Amino acid sequence: MKNSLFPNLLTATALVAGLWVSAAPANAVNIQSRNEAPADFKDNIQDFKDFVGKESRYLSPETIGAQKVDLSQLTLKYAHDTKVFFIGETAGGYRNRLDFKATYGDTVTTGKIFGDTSCSTKDSAFQNFKDFCANPNDALANKTQQDSPLKIGDWVSLGKFQAGTTLDFLLHSNDINGGIYGKNQQGTTVKGVFGLNEATNPDGLQHVMTYVYKNFLVLGYEDLWGGGDKDYNDVVFAIDIGSRNAHELTKGVSVPEPSATLALAGIGAIGLLKTRRRSLKKANS
Repeated sequence: MKNSLFPNLLTATALVAGLWVSAAPANAVNIQSRNEAPADFKDNIQDFKDFVGKESRYLSPETIGAQKVDLSQLTLKYAHDTKVFFIGETAGGYRNRLDFKATYGDTVTTGKIFGDTSCSTKDSAFQNFKDFCANPNDALANKTQQDSPLKIGDWVSLGKFQAGTTLDFLLHSNDINGGIYGKNQQGTTVKGVFGLNEATNPDGLQHVMTYVYKNFLVLGYEDLWGGGDKDYNDVVFAIDIGSRNAHELTKGVSVPEPSATLALAGIGAIGLLKTRRRSLKKANS
């Protein structure tokens, strides 16, 4: 199996064109602002705050199953220029990292999208900022743009993926602070990296709640080992995989919009009553 890694822009720009058939071109680490985003995202950006909601809201397994789109094999039926948008987070002390993985035939392409998925304190003037960002952060010293906190709506184009490409989006929990570690299903101590397929997660649990909203795939992550508080809003992204691919995912599936989701779960006040401790000790216990 052939593997191509995109750790930084210099590496990406050195790639030969032949590797671009299935996945990420050289602009994979070019973070753009919401002002440069496509109109269909900008016009709906305020709607996405409902997917972030309150910190430590609890969603029961029954609720998760009822609202989950099966992404264990997210394979594009139609070619599309795929884009990833940062929506917001409630992760507190955890500063996570988001990677992508694209598989097309025998070619696997991986790369870092955002190195620090916390909200930037510099974005506090944005409308309804606190509804998107419960725990904004300042940038750490000597970090690149890719490893710095994000503004709401910051986005990356991963380039055009061919039909038949299988995608995964992997959250490296608290990566910028060294990551978190725990025992996997085989009893080996490994790093906490959580993707769309619960069967391949080290703790064997679901870490992503998935919705389709106005043709965007919305991914809400739980970043704690063992499922944590199951709020699935530690960090939230919107993925543009194209309207036709989005429709394929939701065939025969009832996917509620954010307001309906919150009402169904009955979770409006829980975040006000519960304070989550975000320490490595708790995460690793």
